[in-house]
Amino acid sequence: MKISKRLYDCFRIAVGVCVLTVGLSSAAFGQFRSSITGYVFGPGRVPISEAAVELRTDFDSVIGRTRTGSSGQFSFFGVPNGRFTVTVLPLGTNFEEQSKGIEIAGLGVRGQPIPENVQVDFYLQPRKGSSESTATNEVLFAQEVPEPARKSYDSAVSDLASKRTSQGVDGLRRAVEIFPTYFLALERLGLEQLLQEQYPDAIKSFQSALAVNQRCFRCWHGVTYASFALEKWTDAIENAEKALELDKNSVSTLAMLGIAQRAVKRYEDAEKSLLRAKKLDDAKTPDIYWHLALLYAYNLKKYPEAADALELYLKANPTIPDPSKIKALIKRLRENRPPT
Repeated sequence: MKISKRLYDCFRIAVGVCVLTVGLSSAAFGQFRSSITGYVFGPGRVPISEAAVELRTDFDSVIGRTRTGSSGQFSFFGVPNGRFTVTVLPLGTNFEEQSKGIEIAGLGVRGQPIPENVQVDFYLQPRKGSSESTATNEVLFAQEVPEPARKSYDSAVSDLASKRTSQGVDGLRRAVEIFPTYFLALERLGLEQLLQEQYPDAIKSFQSALAVNQRCFRCWHGVTYASFALEKWTDAIENAEKALELDKNSVSTLAMLGIAQRAVKRYEDAEKSLLRAKKLDDAKTPDIYWHLALLYAYNLKKYPEAADALELYLKANPTIPDPSKIKALIKRLRENRPPT
């Protein structure tokens, strides 16, 4: 089962470690194509590799996804004229999400159409309550790996960095065949399977990685996301709780936990989880507030609280095309009346 659009938009590949590039439709862009490039840095101008980056239109439609390379660089090619938002999604880490708006005119000084290259860089900051040291890239596990397996893994990583996804995944599988407990290969294979929406396979890979290293937050987070996508709510809850033992401030994990708890009618627990996510998020992730509003309006019958959550939803989603209906609903809830 594919994850629903609403939930996908909520988490947008929650592990945030590697995201595939979605090819942009050349037919819609005309003859001249522009590009957007940039770098993602952490504190001390340390490059952040494997961070997810999205390109969205004025209407909040995703038209491109990629990930940063080892130098922190990302690129989008074949971009049309218009206004766009570039968002870095370092979910699964302790960095805050960051977005920047850009505009591509594609016009020369005499009005002739020309391709542009727009440079936009990001300097990420640790989330509130997290330490700078835990927000940087780090090696979590080390093994003595047979040379053939290591070479296959290194080649796979190079292929994936060059967007040769099929070859990269095949290389990861070969590495695991040679060395079945190869933690790094199992973890990365799970992430790639997650990106391809191969959720049962991703669960198997992450579980194999966890059998080697139980202290892998990204593995617990990944198996939580795969269970969540398959609507296996009980499994999602159990795995999210394991992930939170390793990172109690993971906003995306808390949000998934709260939504899964609401799905199994554990409404008070769902409220606690979503409120924890809300406290850490600082009005950056719209769907946290959307699901909190649903919980208050339809399950807990706390209409003023539902109105508050919808106000925060609008704050976190200022480009929503038509906010009038939500504002009307807020007014109704402020009058302590249930939604229609």
